[in-house]
Amino acid sequence: MGRILLIEDDGELAETIKNELSEEGYVIEEAYSYITAIAALEEHDGDFDCIILDLEIPSDGLEDENLMDEYHGIYGILVLDQFCKAQTQKRPEDIWNKTIIYSEYTENLNGKDIMKNPPEKLPPINKKENNSVSRLLKRVKEIVNKKSRL
Repeated sequence: MGRILLIEDDGELAETIKNELSEEGYVIEEAYSYITAIAALEEHDGDFDCIILDLEIPSDGLEDENLMDEYHGIYGILVLDQFCKAQTQKRPEDIWNKTIIYSEYTENLNGKDIMKNPPEKLPPINKKENNSVSRLLKRVKEIVNKKSRL
């Protein structure tokens, strides 16, 4: 059906999302920190139909002190930035368009260099809102189905 990269450090929430997606037939690769997300992207050469990205993941493996200071608490966005830089054969907007930001503190992205002129994309889903997991699953299906039609 589709390969999904789930970047989420809340084990219980990750398990809920993984179970829901697995029941729908998706193959799920999990990551819970900066370094495990980068490793998953490299291992699979970025071959994911959809990326679910929590912004508040641990910075394990991130060594740039300036980035750690600037993006304190929202290291997930640095995974997306690194992925865009590493995938030279793909346009950054192609990567953005298959990424769902699923996080509680999306307003912390405002004013960050990485977010200047991002490609058009769907708005983030706030995981604290009612029915956020259902909205997330619906968005995953939309992204995967759109990709499979291309």
